[in-house]
Amino acid sequence: MKVFLTQAAEDCLWAIWDHDRLYSESLADSFQRDIDRFIRDAIGANPEIGHVWHAPRGIRRLIFRRRHNIFYALRGDAAFVLFIFDGRMDINQQIAEAGLDVEALITRSED
Repeated sequence: MKVFLTQAAEDCLWAIWDHDRLYSESLADSFQRDIDRFIRDAIGANPEIGHVWHAPRGIRRLIFRRRHNIFYALRGDAAFVLFIFDGRMDINQQIAEAGLDVEALITRSED
C-alpha cells in the first residue's frame, strides 16, 4: 500500500527534528530516517497495524519507540499519515491547533 505524509505530518516531523537537533543534529537526522522507514514499512505492509483511535473518522494510531504517536487514515488503496506527536505532548491541544478535518488534510497532501 502506498503511504503518504500530509503537510500536517511533515510539519510535525520538522518540529520533532528541530527539537532533537538541539541535542544532536546527527541524532535528529537518524531519528527522521528511522521513523520514516518505520512508517512506510509498517503501514505499507500492514495498513491495519494501528489501533482504531477514532472510528467515525477512520483514524488509526501506531506507536513508534513507545513514545511517538503516528495518526493515519486509510482511503482506498492509500494510507495518509495525518499527524506525528511525541507522546509526552498534549495530543488534544496539538490536534486542536492543527485541526481534524481528515478529508481536508488528505486533500492538501495530494496537491
